[in-house]
Amino acid sequence: MRPLLALLLMACLTASTASAALTASTASTAARAAQHDAPSVERVEYYDAHSVVRVTVETQRDVRTLLAIAKDVLNHRIDVGPVDVIVDAAGLRALKLSALPLEVRVADLGPLLRADFAARSARRPSAGSTGGSGGGASDASDGGVAGASYFDDFRTLDETYAQLDAWIAARPDLVTPFTIGTSLEGRPIRGIRISKAPAGSPGVLFNATQHAREWGAQTTSMFIADRLIALEGTDARVTALLARAWIDVIPVCNPDGYVYSWTTNRLWRKNRRNNGDGSFGVDLNRNWAFQWGGGGASINPADETYRGPSAFSEPESAALRDYFISRTTLAGHIDFHAYSQLVLSPWGYTATPPANNAAFLLLGNEMKDAIARTSGKSYTVGPIASTLYVASGSSVDHAYGQHGVPSYTIEVRDTGSYGFVMPVSELVPNAEENFAAALDLADATVDGAVLRLPLGAPATLEYDGPRTITVEARAIRGALTTNPVTLYARVGASSSFTPIAMQETSPSLFAASLPFDACGQSVQWYIAGASTVGTARLPRDPSGTFTTALIETTTTFEETFETNGGWIVGAATDTATGGVWTRVDPIGTAAQPENDSVDAGTFCFVTGQGAFGGAVGAADVDGGTTTLTSPTIPVPTGDARIVYRRWYSNNAGSSPNTDSMPVTISANGGPFVQLELVTDNANAWVERSFRIADVAPSATSLRLRFEARDLGAGSIVEAGVDHVRVLVGGCTAILGDLDGDLDVDAADLAILLGAWGLPGATDLDGDGSTGASDLSIVLGAWG
Repeated sequence: MRPLLALLLMACLTASTASAALTASTASTAARAAQHDAPSVERVEYYDAHSVVRVTVETQRDVRTLLAIAKDVLNHRIDVGPVDVIVDAAGLRALKLSALPLEVRVADLGPLLRADFAARSARRPSAGSTGGSGGGASDASDGGVAGASYFDDFRTLDETYAQLDAWIAARPDLVTPFTIGTSLEGRPIRGIRISKAPAGSPGVLFNATQHAREWGAQTTSMFIADRLIALEGTDARVTALLARAWIDVIPVCNPDGYVYSWTTNRLWRKNRRNNGDGSFGVDLNRNWAFQWGGGGASINPADETYRGPSAFSEPESAALRDYFISRTTLAGHIDFHAYSQLVLSPWGYTATPPANNAAFLLLGNEMKDAIARTSGKSYTVGPIASTLYVASGSSVDHAYGQHGVPSYTIEVRDTGSYGFVMPVSELVPNAEENFAAALDLADATVDGAVLRLPLGAPATLEYDGPRTITVEARAIRGALTTNPVTLYARVGASSSFTPIAMQETSPSLFAASLPFDACGQSVQWYIAGASTVGTARLPRDPSGTFTTALIETTTTFEETFETNGGWIVGAATDTATGGVWTRVDPIGTAAQPENDSVDAGTFCFVTGQGAFGGAVGAADVDGGTTTLTSPTIPVPTGDARIVYRRWYSNNAGSSPNTDSMPVTISANGGPFVQLELVTDNANAWVERSFRIADVAPSATSLRLRFEARDLGAGSIVEAGVDHVRVLVGGCTAILGDLDGDLDVDAADLAILLGAWGLPGATDLDGDGSTGASDLSIVLGAWG
């Protein structure tokens, strides 16, 4: 069985979740249901005689056929390749008649969901009502931060609200409650504000669970609140943020649907509106007013994306509408959803990007980088419509289009192995990576600017070279000021920082050179970018710096691939049927580079050479692994580094981000060991540098290996390698440098004059004493 079966094979059996017994809340649920013409007692939905089917689509016609038949689509992205759907018996027959390639993954969901519901009920025999009135107990024994047990499991609405109450009671100096409205069935829609900022400060909203079944999103929002409360006063970055901004968290925007997903139908998406035709529910994230009623929103009440009879027809979406109207200093917003590992920006209603799309992508990629640094997971960044699908009437479009608030949807883990039904083992790792992204969103939108180093922070620079630092700076809110970007640098860790104005060398790219030029110096630096609403900083930590060593580098090996330098394509374990490594001047696609990495010449290695105008998957890696191995490369003595540039793309197709590329190294003819596992999708050449002694301490020679792999069905994999080098760094001793700072200056002159007439280190010419000829040597080497 393949991993995606976990999504519904056990339909929650992989998650250590549990539902409160339906009978515990029969009275309150029945009263609410009667009030809104819903059945007073509903049977649990077990999806009897429904199947999970994987269908391979190849054309838009295939997509339309599939959507007409399926009861529910489990993929967030529908693209060329496999799509997982739920169908009833008639739908399964129709799919077989359609001639679309298919595989029945689960023949009958009924027995599996029955077992799941029983297991979840048994885990909470005394959990009490899931009605969501705000009662219940929660462990806040550690001073208002959620006890360790809180994130051991997914939580009911009552448990969620009880935890809000625990935080409010434990940290009244930091946490205040609010309620934005009441659901269709009478449940409060609650939130908390976390802040020590003065009145009138900007703020950020993190909300979740507009779609009831997306429990991983709900837990993520609660984890963000927990970390902010726990770290205030001890973590410099969080403390600084909460001193200048407020953070609002609304963990459950659809309380009726959320309760229903616990008691009756684990896969319920919409709210609980009685549509009057035997169907229930409006998709709250198609019910917002901005561009309501466009593409990607259904007029059929039975559809999962039913937009409702009018914009803001639902009390839940109307409550959020009023929230946005009343919070006039709201600066940023993330609406958390599940699943697909996506960072999505406006627009959803159209594939035409907004005017500020470049800033949205810049901040989106900053959040993506923060996630990757935290967990190694790869998220895809882009506008909703072009990255996921057209979806009109969404919260993100409304926040930005109606109120000008920079807004994102983050679709949390995973990409289909378990889908909506996240195992508890993934709960905290998923939340941790998205907390990192949330901090970046908050800092950037509060301060108004996004700063990103397109080439990363250099670990070393040539002491006698340009020593250039380049940053991309864009306004995400407000506008950049005149001469907005400043580089602050110092030698060592204790001297004062020197400000250097960075010059705009091309649109939104700013550059400046470190003003120090002595080989061996360690330079600390950071960047500030001023907007009309605040000042952003990189690194974001208010006391953080980057460190760059000034060195002298010698290149002992260089491969630009303009000729065949003995690199070997293929290995005994290779299984790829297409897209094998080839040395070419590449022809670009949406996934493959158009040019080499701009070293000398035009050639590089890529996985398959496409045709001009070819489709994204026309020459990608197919069917397995293709291997590229270097010849034997000598390793010099000294502080040597292996440096290469690589391209990697795996964010297209119907199963994006499911593959990876191991880069391994063999020392002295020994076994290959991993240097890095590439999962990021930079859509650019990325230079990587590794100190050889750290991975192969005794190496006198090495070989590099790149393994591009297509192991996930429907995955588009493209890779490239270029400009491989071995560099050895150090600083050549300078005659006349008496204090050892690798520079000859006034300090060295003072040492020489203080030893005048004496033997020793100041006797540079070796005549037995310090004198005029030694002074001449110092002055000749000055500077």
